[in-house]
Amino acid sequence: MTAIPLPQNIYEQFTACPPDTLEDEISRTAIRLRLQGTPKTDEERRLYQLELDRLSALKYLSQLRKGKLSQEEFELKVKLLSI
Repeated sequence: MTAIPLPQNIYEQFTACPPDTLEDEISRTAIRLRLQGTPKTDEERRLYQLELDRLSALKYLSQLRKGKLSQEEFELKVKLLSI
């Protein structure tokens, strides 16, 4: 399994925020993906996959914050990118 890329600034933003803010972002992203429908073009598929990866990374971050994942487990699943 390849680690999901996540920009460092997003990690920092959602690590420092109240837990409800992170959960709200996860919920909004999941709803947005469901409403988006099936991507048809290569570009739409690429953007959909990027958003799906971001959602997965945020879910892992939520698990880390709740103590359900260790820092080591998180780092195996998510690769922080300095942009």
